[in-house]
Amino acid sequence: MVGFFLWVLQVLSVALCIQEESDFQWTQTDRGSFYYGKFPPTEYVNEKGIQYYNDLINVLLENRVVPVITLYHWDLPQNLQEKFCGWQNVSMVTYFNDYANLCFEKFGDRVKHWITFNSPWSVAVEGFETGEHAPGFKLSGTGAYKAAHNMIKAHSKVWHTYNKNWRNKHKGMVGISLTTEWGEPVDISNQKDIEAAERFVQFNFGWFANPLYNGDYPQIMKEYIGQKSAQQGLGVSRLPTFTSQEKSYIKGTCDFLGVGHFTTRYITNRNFPATQGPSYFTDRDLTELVDPKWPEPESKWLYSVPWGFRRLLNFVKTHYGNPMVFVTENGMSEKMHCAQLCDEWRIQYLKGYTNEMLKAMKDGVNVQGYTAWSLMDKFEWDEGFSERFGLYYVEFRNKNKPRYPKASVQFYKKLISANGFPNVREVEKWHRISTESCSTINQLLAADPLVSHMEMVTEIVVPTVCTLCILISAILLMILLRRQS
Repeated sequence: MVGFFLWVLQVLSVALCIQEESDFQWTQTDRGSFYYGKFPPTEYVNEKGIQYYNDLINVLLENRVVPVITLYHWDLPQNLQEKFCGWQNVSMVTYFNDYANLCFEKFGDRVKHWITFNSPWSVAVEGFETGEHAPGFKLSGTGAYKAAHNMIKAHSKVWHTYNKNWRNKHKGMVGISLTTEWGEPVDISNQKDIEAAERFVQFNFGWFANPLYNGDYPQIMKEYIGQKSAQQGLGVSRLPTFTSQEKSYIKGTCDFLGVGHFTTRYITNRNFPATQGPSYFTDRDLTELVDPKWPEPESKWLYSVPWGFRRLLNFVKTHYGNPMVFVTENGMSEKMHCAQLCDEWRIQYLKGYTNEMLKAMKDGVNVQGYTAWSLMDKFEWDEGFSERFGLYYVEFRNKNKPRYPKASVQFYKKLISANGFPNVREVEKWHRISTESCSTINQLLAADPLVSHMEMVTEIVVPTVCTLCILISAILLMILLRRQS
């Protein structure tokens, strides 16, 4: 009952935010359009932030590092979320465009690669369907579709802004980064499983890629969501629609396609009754499975299945006219509290996945760049610091946050310097040197948990105990004084 009450409150809050769009009017400024009315947006620009990124970009270029800027990686300003319900509100299209235009103005003379959104699927589904990520809404079967709709519109508007105002001057490119798993049919001789695997990829990757390359949502999404909506007694589909003008405006608004990929799932058909209620997951009519023969992952969701990567890249080639592809995220994580620098599993993962990418390139896929995810251990959203993707180990409990190279660092250095694999013997040599290089450092860090524990005792436990002793002494002294009086 409490859960239902909270869901009703969320629906009402979103409805109120969306209703408030009528309270706004349009006005023009020298920076473009923005809303004014009940909640006027702040026109203040954080000059310290601009300077920080100017300095960062300059240092990267001085060190021959090409900057690729992602404009949005799930960090919407809180006031836009509170006042307008964030991506549930179409006004975000204008705000996002103003922000992007400012970035083009300030940094575009040095930055030639722009990514509008990183993994918008996660923003939509985990932010507005499951509530796992911010803003934590559980608007099942509706919220994710509306958020995605507005993000697609925002991306296309930003692309047109760059194309009109900045492309001739800065000679850059604007793309998007879509992260997806590959879906493989459980039974390749079963047509229903084949179709279910196609739906899995289209409901994930095609949801965003198809409008940008072909002008509309995948046909299979429109059919399945429309049918489920009708069966649930709704007059219109829960999947929003683009007007004919919007379809033309959105189509072709990607100069390159960023692809993030980590793992694969086997897919089988499963019919969910519409009576279960609206849900993105039941709209797909499928079940995800893993092969028990796959190596046990360090993180529960990330099985190493290199062959799925090649198939995904070929899917991109076939469905979207073989666009220019940058692999923006690909890597393996581990879950551990102490340092383990001889990350054999990560070396095997990188070796397997980059090999499959090279095979895809021989298939004719237009891959132009690859990024291992990630350079350093970092904050991993709802997993905090427990899930480590880094090539460098970071000791988060130490106030100085020291960094230590894992074995995968040496392996990856050789990999990128050779731009692939020269021969089997050379790769084996890299592997051996990488493992040997981490051993000495690993031995030095073997006592690291004890050191961190001692730091915790010194910095937290000791002061706490001293404070308690003082309090207890004061209480005893008060009792003694009362007895004497």
